[in-house]
Amino acid sequence: MKQNLNFTALGGNYLFSGIAEKIKSFKKNNPEINLIDLSIGDIKLPLSGAVTSAMARAALELSEKETFRGYPPTRGYGFLIEKIIAFYKEKGVTLSENEIFISDGAKSDLGNIVELFPKGSKVLLFTPCYPAYKDVNIIYGNKIIYAFGTKENGFKPKPPEDENPDIIYICSPNNPTGNVLTFNELDCLTDYAKRKGAVIIFDSAYGGFAPKGFPSTVYNSENGKTTSIEINSFSKLAGFTGVRCGFTVIPEILGEYNKMWLRNRSAKFNGVSYITQRGAEAFFSEEGRNDSKNKIGYYKENAEILKKALKKINLWYNTVNASPYVFFACPDGFGSEEFFDKLLNCAGIVSTPGIGFGEAGEGYMRFSAFCDRKEIIEASERLTSLF
Repeated sequence: MKQNLNFTALGGNYLFSGIAEKIKSFKKNNPEINLIDLSIGDIKLPLSGAVTSAMARAALELSEKETFRGYPPTRGYGFLIEKIIAFYKEKGVTLSENEIFISDGAKSDLGNIVELFPKGSKVLLFTPCYPAYKDVNIIYGNKIIYAFGTKENGFKPKPPEDENPDIIYICSPNNPTGNVLTFNELDCLTDYAKRKGAVIIFDSAYGGFAPKGFPSTVYNSENGKTTSIEINSFSKLAGFTGVRCGFTVIPEILGEYNKMWLRNRSAKFNGVSYITQRGAEAFFSEEGRNDSKNKIGYYKENAEILKKALKKINLWYNTVNASPYVFFACPDGFGSEEFFDKLLNCAGIVSTPGIGFGEAGEGYMRFSAFCDRKEIIEASERLTSLF
């Protein structure tokens, strides 16, 4: 039986699956220790009451013949698409309903979108970056080239002029570094894509964390619509990590990519449930938006508390306040996996080793601030007691 041998190039477990296995083993051998998990970016605060109430009403509608619904429309329900159009209009961006596709979250679309391009395409990744970008392109048989982020370039590397990529993955605010592109930097990247004839896959999952004065969508750039596909999620905006809902924007000016994605979705995806889409719609209510704003502020404050602890022990960290993540340097003499083990075994803190985000991440770590405040304070105390 033949197999896709590209899987052999992936190595072992997916980054966060591997961390989960280590956590399981540690708990088994050390049941008395209360672990604080600052690894995976999973929301901890509950959903907005506006969202859960809308989902409850939608569930009850399905119990009545007059309001029952089966398969959702391929693109998604119009009531949610209208809210997304208005959401982008606030950002100064005009979209049509044919440019928006409701999904079950950003991760699936970030993986499936490569099917719009021929196998063997050249993919540019700005590293360190979300590991799924690399994995899906390896599986698909694409060639990956890198622009390496360092302290010296502020983890904002310039794209290589001597390469001609077909696909460019960009995440802003960035996971894991937390960096957010300026308007000028975004313009430079979309100009680059236009010159090279490349398509940008813009991961906007953390757009809600971008401070005022910074772009939260690629379409804030003049060449955004002619170069870019944007993939977004309600996971961080509305706390939907366990509910699953997102959306992808493909401007009609990109022509065949829009048509191919509609055909792809109709062939492979039966859509997002009515209950979920009503919940996502409620995020755009005044109550939903205010709740999201407050929670984003809460997670940012968590990140600042962790940074103060890192400052006390003289570890370098990225000072930018545009992310739920804290990106910091390992102590001298430690690799990222070694320091992961030290934090786990000596402090009961679960982190993410930078090597999991690519070669440029080696020597660094990532903390997630998606936690209860008490856990963040306790983690900070444990961290400072190590040194």
